[in-house]
Amino acid sequence: MTLFEYISVAISIIIALAIAEGLRGLRSALDSSRRYVIHAMWIFIKLANPIFYWWTIWGLKEFPEYWNMGTFTYILIMPSIMYLQLHSLVSSNPDQVKDWREHFYNQRKWFFGLNTLLAAMAGFNFTNLFISAPPNALPIIAYTLIGVLSIAGFISHNRRLHAVIATTVAVFSLVYYWMILFQPPTFT
Repeated sequence: MTLFEYISVAISIIIALAIAEGLRGLRSALDSSRRYVIHAMWIFIKLANPIFYWWTIWGLKEFPEYWNMGTFTYILIMPSIMYLQLHSLVSSNPDQVKDWREHFYNQRKWFFGLNTLLAAMAGFNFTNLFISAPPNALPIIAYTLIGVLSIAGFISHNRRLHAVIATTVAVFSLVYYWMILFQPPTFT
């Protein structure tokens, strides 16, 4: 077993927990009598995040010099944030939530604070600071935009702005995931 294979087990466990957390509350969040579309969009976006994160981590197998306790911890932080975001979206008792709109706006500062941190970390990953590869400007710009939108979501309670933020991030995610869907990740 290589070091990367060993490390990827821990990453996979946290990713699986994040996905399970989101799926646990999905049925309740989609209940037509309580559903809030913006909230549901975020659940689907955040369910896709750990899946594609897991896929992109595979590219790091080519850089055994990358791995040490610091980078391992750093890499584990992102799926941990994804878990916390999904937990904030679906709550501890999703069947007890009477109104997902109210729940979303009560959780928005926690959710968008974490999303700002996640966007900053994702953008930082594409600087390729720890590996011998050139920075990738397009994802850095995109994640900077998502970070700015997340700060706006953190500050504002405006429903229209939140619809714009969720739609923008959903479109970015779809385009980005489509671009990497059928190709292995590379860092060159």
